[in-house]
Amino acid sequence: MAERSDTEADFVVLRCFDGEEFRVPSALARRSEVVTAGVGAGERVVPVPGAVAGRVLAAVIAYWANRDGAAAADAGRYDEEYVAGLSHDMRVDVINAAYHLNERSLLELFA
Repeated sequence: MAERSDTEADFVVLRCFDGEEFRVPSALARRSEVVTAGVGAGERVVPVPGAVAGRVLAAVIAYWANRDGAAAADAGRYDEEYVAGLSHDMRVDVINAAYHLNERSLLELFA
């Protein structure tokens, strides 16, 4: 069995029910307990449960990436801007995605 390159091992692929796939840095994707469990079990492609569509997962990944890049002092402001920028329907979809991904910090934004 060939060894994985370091760069390949630093990423995980998240697959939505609609077939859309996202290559995400492992450090970001591990915010989800579902992804952490899948990667821990040796999966490099982790199916996203709960009929989460690609457009919704893209919004979740954007949150992860931008929140990770925000300075600690700006994190609260970023959270407010993120939520304010979502339509009502997208908020519901993101809450559903956060629930199925078991991503607590994202769920807490809407609590």
